Amino acid sequence: MCRVLFVIYSAAILSGCSNMLFFPLKDHLIDPGERGVNYQNIYVETSYQQKLHGWLLPEAGDLKGTVVFFHGNGENISTHVGAVYWLPQYGYRVILVDYRGYGKSDGQATLDGAIDDIKNTLQHVVDHFPGASPLIVMGQSIGASMSIYAVASSAVKQKIDGLVLVAPFSDYHKVAQETLSKSWLTWLFQYPLSWTINNDYRPLEYIKSVNPVPVYFIHGKSDNIISMEHSQKLFKLALEPKKLFLIEGGHNDIAATRKYREVLISVLNEIKDR
Repeated sequence: MCRVLFVIYSAAILSGCSNMLFFPLKDHLIDPGERGVNYQNIYVETSYQQKLHGWLLPEAGDLKGTVVFFHGNGENISTHVGAVYWLPQYGYRVILVDYRGYGKSDGQATLDGAIDDIKNTLQHVVDHFPGASPLIVMGQSIGASMSIYAVASSAVKQKIDGLVLVAPFSDYHKVAQETLSKSWLTWLFQYPLSWTINNDYRPLEYIKSVNPVPVYFIHGKSDNIISMEHSQKLFKLALEPKKLFLIEGGHNDIAATRKYREVLISVLNEIKDR
């Protein structure tokens, strides 16, 4: 009986609800200051006069560039800061902002809203950090996939010097179908439910439009949440300049690997030196 109820519940919450792509957490689980990371609170206004909360991690020493980081679909910036907190010691200023509904940001998480949040954040950085160049957009998982459309259609696209995509997916329908197929409880519903997800911002449709911004893909070979085939498909369609790095690691643990750090620093330095 419980299994039947779970299936019914899954169908009910997923059908027609693109906001079910998001699993926000309001409480911060990690304080960077307690881990010895220097940070400042920042706020970005949305198109609906709401405020997004984020952190600025100032560079140590001479500024080499600004990395604007957009995290994955779970929790908030406090649990995703591990992917970037170490970049300031290499001279890169980091800005990471929670989408609406996450952490201390106002509103409720939706796909349309989150993409709008990315665009507003990029505009905010250009307006309030005039010395940000080179300006590098970096996204992880759904943050990477949303960043493709956001950068391609951004009013400040000409100010963006590079796009770094860590474990992006190529299609909202496809990734939903793959996720639902992994459990026997939702396997039967994988196709009808996946097609209820909004696919208007399909990364495969917009990756070419990122050009002329250089695009770099980093994906774990053992990623069992978003397979590396998604990055490979996107890379094939992306226009030059582009690079693809397939490295050892999974989805959530890749940022903790030494190879990830080495690749990311080499990518940032390459963008800086262009």
